Amino acid sequence: MPGDVPRANAAGRFTERMNTPHLARIAYASDLCDEPRRGALDALLSTWRRRNAQRGITGLLLQHAGSAFQVIEGFPEDVVRLYEAIARDRRHRSMTKLIHEPASQRRFGDWSMGHGRVTASDLGAIPGLRTCLDPAFRFSRCDPAMAEALVAAFTTGPWRRSIV
Repeated sequence: MPGDVPRANAAGRFTERMNTPHLARIAYASDLCDEPRRGALDALLSTWRRRNAQRGITGLLLQHAGSAFQVIEGFPEDVVRLYEAIARDRRHRSMTKLIHEPASQRRFGDWSMGHGRVTASDLGAIPGLRTCLDPAFRFSRCDPAMAEALVAAFTTGPWRRSIV
């Protein structure tokens, strides 16, 4: 039913899709003060997925070389509130909002917080992201066009299969 909050299963995948014209999407990039180890990241992802599912938030997180790129989607007030909370989180520095737009549908509606596991060479194969092949590349160096390329690649490209 339009306006219903989607329900997520234990893996953070939504079992019902939300279809409403009243959604928003924010994508940002940041440098991380301390990149969490795999076990700590998995625990954080579990917590974030549970909280996002309760709020009707979906999205994608990518990490590379101490930097992060994240897309969050949901009702506008919820998305803005979450973005503002993330911006206050001391684990981030040099945070830049790259996309803030209304959305008629979710691009990452299958995940309360998908985690894309890709390499720099995978990212460098995306048109518009050749700079990812530079060893000094960080997501915090993305511009809005690069952010759009990332969102598009993980929405429809072969990299969508890398999201867990």
